[in-house]
Amino acid sequence: MKAPTMKRNGKALDVKTLEALKPRATLYRVSDGDGLLLEVRPSGAKIWLCRLTVDGRRRDMGLGGYPVVTLAAARAAALAARRLAREGIDPVVKRNVETAERKTAQAAVANANARTFKAVAEACIKAQAPGWKHGRTADIWRTSLERHAFPTIGDLPVAAVDRAAVLRAVDDVWTSRPATGRKVLRRIGTVLRYAAAHGWRASDNPADARMLRHAGLSALPGGRKQPSLHWQRVPAFLKALDGMEGLAPLALRFCLLTALRSGEVRGARWSELSFDGGPVWTVPGERMKAKRAADVQPHRVPLSPAAVAVLARAYATMTGATATPEAVPQIAGLMGDALIFPSAKRDTPLSDMALSAVIRRMNADRPKSVPLPWRDADGRGAVPHGFRATFRTWVDDTRPEDAEAAEKALAHEDANKVAGAYRRSDLFDRRVPLMNAWAEWCGGAVPDTATRKAGDQSGRLAPGLR
Repeated sequence: MKAPTMKRNGKALDVKTLEALKPRATLYRVSDGDGLLLEVRPSGAKIWLCRLTVDGRRRDMGLGGYPVVTLAAARAAALAARRLAREGIDPVVKRNVETAERKTAQAAVANANARTFKAVAEACIKAQAPGWKHGRTADIWRTSLERHAFPTIGDLPVAAVDRAAVLRAVDDVWTSRPATGRKVLRRIGTVLRYAAAHGWRASDNPADARMLRHAGLSALPGGRKQPSLHWQRVPAFLKALDGMEGLAPLALRFCLLTALRSGEVRGARWSELSFDGGPVWTVPGERMKAKRAADVQPHRVPLSPAAVAVLARAYATMTGATATPEAVPQIAGLMGDALIFPSAKRDTPLSDMALSAVIRRMNADRPKSVPLPWRDADGRGAVPHGFRATFRTWVDDTRPEDAEAAEKALAHEDANKVAGAYRRSDLFDRRVPLMNAWAEWCGGAVPDTATRKAGDQSGRLAPGLR
């Protein structure tokens, strides 16, 4: 049933009349003339309509609601629609097409905005994060890109990132901080490969360092190794370390005695210790350094008597109670999943810098004219990670037959991936006497013949190692 249309005796509508129109039980329409109608609905809504004839067919075209669409605007829209109809163009179809095109354009803009380098980088990080062992890895990626990449290329559509843009992004950090520059470049490349895999950009990678060198990015010198203390200096270092108070010096001592990374030591928990058949620390695979946690097996660490003594001292330092090495198995049972080397918050491990700060304090306690006492051969202050090289060099110089066991002690992956897939022994039984011998040396035991021969025939340190 058609809605009734009220005639107004040829008189056009005005604002006063429009405001006076009240809703009824059924909708009705009021004419303004020339095909312009106002439809008043029972809900009180007032909708403008334009009645047209296109190709012999009648069309009612909605023009919007009053008062958002004013009387003047409705008349102008109706006039424009009638002109199109006279030209044989259906204004309804034309409007629908324009609306669809506008939405498509808006969607394209939205997609372009969503696919800026910064947005794609975030998507890439989220996609990769489940395969990373530490939640901090995602934060490290974001921080490095925010500092060095986003200011230059963050707002660029990922498809528009070219070699020139990558050069601009890494130019400042490339020579001032080479190690950071390499990481930023690799991360930019990873983001661009992620975008290419999703079809958001061409598959070329403008973050390829080899290509960029031809485009003006200078080649970097090889990265310097972590500064390490010569193994002949370790007993004196540990003796000096005894004068340092707190858990950080004890964690550093434990690092040195176990030859593991500081992150693995700082995250150690009492529940990871076992004492059946000898003291063993088993580091869960997810806390070991590797590309993916799923690739890494738990790492067993045989604990020397000296390492167990450190555990007793850590408990005493943390609780204020007296503890002996013999009591460590009972202590481990009581402490459960608690951290062995916690920070002041107790439920948080020591920070990355806590162990490094211990060595810096030890090196700082000297006249400025005196060289650093705990240094590498080139004069750089030793760092915790360098003690792994110290241990490995000690093995090479004094026990070369234990080289393979030393690699297992360091939890290094087999460089030969095929061989590594089949060689699954952790050489634990061979590592027990190795780590005991290392701990004895660290404690100041008299070196055996091989050790004396590898050092100085007179038993004295070479100049520069004193």
